[in-house]
Amino acid sequence: MKWWYRTCGLALMGVAMPVLAVDCEREDIDHYLDRGFTPQQVLELCRPEAAAPQGDRPGPPQDRAYWRDVIDAMEVHLDAEALSFRREQCVEYDRPNFAQQRKKACGKVYYRIALEGLEVLGTEHKLLYWGQNAVEISSSSIERRFELGQQAMRERDQALLARELESGSKTRIPVRDGVAVDVVANRLKQLAR
Repeated sequence: MKWWYRTCGLALMGVAMPVLAVDCEREDIDHYLDRGFTPQQVLELCRPEAAAPQGDRPGPPQDRAYWRDVIDAMEVHLDAEALSFRREQCVEYDRPNFAQQRKKACGKVYYRIALEGLEVLGTEHKLLYWGQNAVEISSSSIERRFELGQQAMRERDQALLARELESGSKTRIPVRDGVAVDVVANRLKQLAR
């Protein structure tokens, strides 16, 4: 049944693409169909950005859905001023022991990236099993809140961990496997104010 649905969806988009000038690559369309989106939803997600409303209003609902689908994080939210998300993360700290292992603190990290001054610096691509797909960005304001269990740590460990925590105006936005990182980078450029 799935193959029939996909075949019909691709046929519908093949007819509709020239008329609607869809902005997605073939791999993006396949990704959306694999995730259970209907062909109509895929057409809405892939509509040209030129048709998106301008000004201080938040992006259209399908734009917010796009970011929830491509960012490898939870609680992804887009409004007129910022892109926010939460992700599980581990941070290594302290010097390595005899087995060359460092202490590790794991938990939740909350990001709020201002759209004002947003700039794409580059992209990173996963190589087989190494690394992660990501878009490196800078912004006029990046707020981070780390919940890594610091309250239960000794003062020394808290101080060592604090030195390793990311800060500043640059960060990496993680991109889900199977999503074209360059397409995400271009969409981020369009969000910039």
